[in-house]
Amino acid sequence: MLEHFFTYGYVLARLRGGALGGILDDVAAFLEKRGHTRRVGQSYLCAAGHFSHWLDLEMISPNAVEEATIASFVEGHLPICKCRVPHGLRCHMQAALDHMLAVLRARGLASPLRRPEQTPVDRVLDAFKTYRQNTCGAAEATIQGNVWHVRRFLVSVYGTGAVDLGRLGPKKLIGFILEKTRTCSPETAGLVRTALRSFLRFAQVTGLCEGPLASAIPKVAHWRQAHLPRSLSDEQLAALLVSFDLTTACGRRDYAMVSCMAGLGLRAGEVAALSLDDLDWRAGTLRVGRGKERRASVLPLPVRVGRALVGYLRCGRPHTDDRHLFVRHQLPLGQPLSSGAVQAAVRLAFKRARLTVPFKGAHVLRHTAATRMVRAGASLKQVADVLRHRSLETAAIYVKVDLATLAEVALPWPEVRS
Repeated sequence: MLEHFFTYGYVLARLRGGALGGILDDVAAFLEKRGHTRRVGQSYLCAAGHFSHWLDLEMISPNAVEEATIASFVEGHLPICKCRVPHGLRCHMQAALDHMLAVLRARGLASPLRRPEQTPVDRVLDAFKTYRQNTCGAAEATIQGNVWHVRRFLVSVYGTGAVDLGRLGPKKLIGFILEKTRTCSPETAGLVRTALRSFLRFAQVTGLCEGPLASAIPKVAHWRQAHLPRSLSDEQLAALLVSFDLTTACGRRDYAMVSCMAGLGLRAGEVAALSLDDLDWRAGTLRVGRGKERRASVLPLPVRVGRALVGYLRCGRPHTDDRHLFVRHQLPLGQPLSSGAVQAAVRLAFKRARLTVPFKGAHVLRHTAATRMVRAGASLKQVADVLRHRSLETAAIYVKVDLATLAEVALPWPEVRS
């Protein structure tokens, strides 16, 4: 596989003659699969060959290679190196050696990755995570959020010492929540409260603490129906969609993702999880996999969204074996996008469109989809079905945007006579 990057026989012989000669073909195959150009691949392989030569000089076995070995080579050898071998570009050195180490470990030829020693807080949170997964059936994103908030509380109370929940009293809990209400929004403080209550219920069930400490956590004042939904007007949405450059592959991909969110109310994580198998072109439907609701739903595919997807699939999506609908157009090429990448694409579109709106996240598009459905005459039940809400109460906030219907049921304001 080295022949894909090098044509001179003496270069191939030199690379295969070092301590890692038997693995460099696998490294070359790994780089080709990731989509590296020939020039970058040559630089990476020369760097790996230089490291292989140094292992011979230091009489270090490939089985002993780990992060510390690479650090010794980069920090100790390179500054004083006088080796007469191809070095590769210095800016590529660390990335090249990281790829080489990954291939070595995949073949079982290097020291396994040493995980940092767990603290008492880590062990308690691992048990809490298992409880949330197996007993409560919570979604992965919810579990990660819970663990993040609980970790900050436990570290603030116990640091790196033993976690003794038996001595935990209401004072610490109340003080932590009050601090959050002063530094965070009501929504975030409410999430912290929910995470702590869930953790304390787990602690009570598993015998880590006695008594219902969860009931000692005060509620955070927040009225869900106090505000209007954060949505875009028709003009703002049009300006956002026009901001995409449909002559580029990335532009077609990002336009299709935003069309899914604004047309179907999908969340960023649901867009990232879409698969080619979720599209049924004959029936004109799109299946949204198990997400926050833990169940799959089938939604009608609007014509505008379908055209955006077809434009991306025909003229934008790179060739890849991955079945995800939206994939990376940079290295590693063809790998699935994360929800964070979807959110970043939305924020970048808002920046290009220069929209003066207070909220520029991906979730605004979900609210926009619901608001447009209500204004088009959709019932509350239909909005809840498209957004996949379990309760009509969750979708009730969108009633506020139907000003025409609200005007019909509004009582006349009594006249005031002085």
